[in-house]
Amino acid sequence: MDLIYLLKALLRRKWLIIICTLMAVVGAFLLTMNQEKLYKSVSQIATGFTSNEQVKLKDESFNIYEIDAKFSNVIEALKSPRVLGMTGYNMLLHDLQNPGKEFRQLTPEDKNSDVYKAMDKDKAIKILSQKYNEEKLLSSYNPEERQVLEILKLYKYDLETFRYVLYASRVARTDYIDIQYRSANPELSAYFVNQIVTEFFRNYESSRNMQSAQNIETLQKLVDQKKGELDGKIGNIKTMGTMDASVESSSKLEQISNFENRLADERTLLNTATLSLQQVNARLAEIDQSNSAAAASGNTANNELANLRKLMNDALNDYQAKGSNNTELYNKYLARKADYRNKLVAMAAVTPGATGGATKADLLQKKSDLELQIKSSQQNITDYEIKVRQLNSSIGAAASRSANNLALQKEVELAQQEYEGVKTRYDAALNNRIAPMENFRQILYGQPAVEPEPSKRIIILAMAAMAMFVFCCISIIFMEYIDLSIKTPSQFQKVTDLRLMGVVNRVNMKRVTFSNIFTDDALPAQSGAFRELLRKLRYEVGHSGKKVFLFTSPRAGEGKSTIIKALAHSLSLSHKKVLIIDTNFPHNTLTQDFEAKPVLEDFTLAETDSFEKQLATLVSPSGIEHVDVIGCKGGQFTPAEVLRPGNLLEQMSALKSRYDFIFLEGAQLNERSDSKELLKYADTIIAVVSARSSIKQTDKESIDYLASLNGHFTGAVLNLVEQQNIDL
Repeated sequence: MDLIYLLKALLRRKWLIIICTLMAVVGAFLLTMNQEKLYKSVSQIATGFTSNEQVKLKDESFNIYEIDAKFSNVIEALKSPRVLGMTGYNMLLHDLQNPGKEFRQLTPEDKNSDVYKAMDKDKAIKILSQKYNEEKLLSSYNPEERQVLEILKLYKYDLETFRYVLYASRVARTDYIDIQYRSANPELSAYFVNQIVTEFFRNYESSRNMQSAQNIETLQKLVDQKKGELDGKIGNIKTMGTMDASVESSSKLEQISNFENRLADERTLLNTATLSLQQVNARLAEIDQSNSAAAASGNTANNELANLRKLMNDALNDYQAKGSNNTELYNKYLARKADYRNKLVAMAAVTPGATGGATKADLLQKKSDLELQIKSSQQNITDYEIKVRQLNSSIGAAASRSANNLALQKEVELAQQEYEGVKTRYDAALNNRIAPMENFRQILYGQPAVEPEPSKRIIILAMAAMAMFVFCCISIIFMEYIDLSIKTPSQFQKVTDLRLMGVVNRVNMKRVTFSNIFTDDALPAQSGAFRELLRKLRYEVGHSGKKVFLFTSPRAGEGKSTIIKALAHSLSLSHKKVLIIDTNFPHNTLTQDFEAKPVLEDFTLAETDSFEKQLATLVSPSGIEHVDVIGCKGGQFTPAEVLRPGNLLEQMSALKSRYDFIFLEGAQLNERSDSKELLKYADTIIAVVSARSSIKQTDKESIDYLASLNGHFTGAVLNLVEQQNIDL
């Protein structure tokens, strides 16, 4: 929508806007005329949230978002029902207990109310004093307390009134909270801002003490519980033992290594003794074969050898009996074993045998020693293997015990952390009870105001005028926006894209006639504009080169009949002969307006009489010079259905010779096909569209049809245009 059109639409309704604005100003003046004077008092609270004046028991970081949340919490606490309720109770007690010094003076209407008449002052004072001392709110379910609540409303000490007038907010970029109250009594305002701070401190102190006591009691139970759990975990570790499993495992591994070395030595000795025994058996077999009668000798040496062998065996038994891990016994055994071997070597040197210097006795003794040594080595190997298996088993048990100890140690550490966390919170609760983190104090006390607050009536009146002015403008623009009618020639061409051959403004035809429009120069400007626009349209029609014009429109009521009559009147002034044929059968308005004879449907060219003679019986005078009319009966039928062969329209060539212009009126295109059937009798077609109409889908179909006519469509006439919209 064009901005210029909207501006002109506002200008057309300027008086409406002005009147509404003045009415808003008058209404605001009347509403503020009896406005009572208000006195403001201010008090301030220092919170200590952003200052470092309070005692700090631990270092804390400065969090701006947390500080904002704390300020919001305090402001909401100031406006809480409990704080405002206690303040209202206190103020009502003051008014009831101090007659003549009341803060709120009741009006005669208030004193005549049922609440005031039913008020029992002594009972109300008793109930209020009890609730105030106990810091409890009145209950609306109790009839007596509900009556006191009604008294509070009567004196305007109720919560709704306080919340409506009370203002509490943080002073920007400071540690202070500003509390403001306005009332008709300056002493009431000062008393309220001071009393609400007192009630806030009292409510905060009681709430903090109650919460601290509950927190300390709960935390004390948690501390005792966590302490018991920690002691139990420590007791489990003590029960399991405190030896380091890694040290124990290292010792066991060293023993296993020692026994495995000894096991390897014993297996070497076993293998050596076994081979030696095989050699001795072979040599004994040789001696038995070569000298079976050899005598045994050296019994003394044999006895000594036997004695040494016995000592060696005793040393071995002692070593094994002590657990096979005594170094002294083992060294003793090795010494006895060396003595025994040395004796054998000596005997072999003194008494050489038959075979290689060794006697059979020596070989037998050696055999016996080797067999004993083999048994001893086998026994030692078995013992060492058992010891190794035992030590390996003990290492697995130590590893399992080590894992259990680690798990218990972790449990102890976790219990220690939980205990320390609860203990820290418990200490913090005790510290907060001794030195609270919040350090509220009142730094500014409210004082009765000397001068009332400015009424700001001028601002209110200006705001009312501005609001109404803007509202009216927006409403007018909105109504124009939702109005989808064409309104202006430029908008018509944007929407339809049809050739616009003329524009006709709206004229009240009930006040003027066509003859006055064209002859009287003293008529209003609208009539003069109408006349000039018709002359332009007359020029377009006269220079179109066509003589038979079919006037139609997309929908009914667009002004086709008016345009035809006005154009015919304008052409008659230029001495043009015009014939108007009413072919709009559903709405034969032209026939009715001119009172023409309805003969169109019944005419058939007769062979006996000439067309000139028959035409004289058909034509009716219009009352306009040089303009004739042929009427129709009308009805809900189309031209193809009612016009007979040889009808008047088929004689159009004869009519053209008698008249300069012939105008046909067809029915609307959206609903009927009359205009399409009449097009074959006309030279061209002219569409009449009202500026008050909006273009819908059915209109678009008719517009597309007109655009498809090519040379048979002369253009459109935009009718009923507001005069101020013609140039837009």
